[in-house]
Amino acid sequence: MPLATAVIAYESEEAARRRLIAFGYAPDVAREIAVYLAQSTDLLGFMDEIAAALGGDGIKAQFTPLDELSLRLRDLAPRRDETIVWALTDGLRFYRGSSVPALARLEGFARFGSPSMAAHLAQDKFACLALAAASGLAIPPTLLIEGGSEIAALGRWPSAPGRQFVKPNTLGGKIGIFADSLCRDLAEAKEGARRIEERYRDRALIQPFVEGDDVRVSFMELGGDFADQLGVERIVKNPASETGGAYLTMKDNETLSGAKDTAGARGEFGLEHRAAFVPGMADLREAKDKRSQRALAGIIDFSARLARLVGLRDCFSIDFRIDAEGRPAFFEFEVCPAVTIYDFQNYLARRGVTLGAALAKAMRLAFARRRAMEEA
Repeated sequence: MPLATAVIAYESEEAARRRLIAFGYAPDVAREIAVYLAQSTDLLGFMDEIAAALGGDGIKAQFTPLDELSLRLRDLAPRRDETIVWALTDGLRFYRGSSVPALARLEGFARFGSPSMAAHLAQDKFACLALAAASGLAIPPTLLIEGGSEIAALGRWPSAPGRQFVKPNTLGGKIGIFADSLCRDLAEAKEGARRIEERYRDRALIQPFVEGDDVRVSFMELGGDFADQLGVERIVKNPASETGGAYLTMKDNETLSGAKDTAGARGEFGLEHRAAFVPGMADLREAKDKRSQRALAGIIDFSARLARLVGLRDCFSIDFRIDAEGRPAFFEFEVCPAVTIYDFQNYLARRGVTLGAALAKAMRLAFARRRAMEEA
């Protein structure tokens, strides 16, 4: 049967806020956490484009709130052989998008995106780092802290004193990263870990701070060589950020999450927030300096290793940080990158496609894979 229907499931900010408050989170904290789902808010501005592009390719788009997905799939069960299901967001604890690939598999629907295992891992930075290191990726030494106590460690901690960075283990979108997340020493970082525990009820990671630049790898399967399809772009530092460009914080990201592109256009979410600055991306493939070229080669190699290990496919992103010499260190990956905001929109624009057109092609490629042995 040909592909006829694409179910696009999303978890809304409002639904996440209600659920987190019901579990005992203060309303302001629930709101902070729900900001991760801003691309669901921005989806409204892309629905017509996506529906038109899919429709032009003979595919009907059905946008479905996560809480209505099980009923939608029950209705579509007689047509499961011509339907594909995609989760717009991932997550296992604070967010619930990782339930979607598992539910699709259970009900016999084709799946767009990475398997459930990858969707679960994406929300656990420590587990991601451990697996990545086992596959030969360079990672920063990392402590996993719970309730002020170290419960696990990765890598060899540097003997020389230096600045430490502390962040939540299972929260994305820079949530829980503040201007004081960069600490003078380990004692100060452990105090930051205790604050993360108190505010978010989350474990914390402590890592030596890597002086350098953030690099975002973006991918959507449109056919062709894997490495050639990777978008590898350095996030340009901006002195208007909360830390003067040293690293991005939750305050920065709350405004950037609503940026449609790198020209200053704002999406649905962004219209409600004052933009701290206009984001900038620099394509490492176009850079000619030795540092950028070294970083590019290492990042492409690491990305291929990670994708093979975890099963990343169809649409994903990976975050690295490069030091002054261009040596990349892996930090985390997402199986459901924010396709509505500036970094992924910039990646698609560089490839000469819109989000809708890219999805139409990528979903057909994913649908053709549904009978492959690894899907059994």
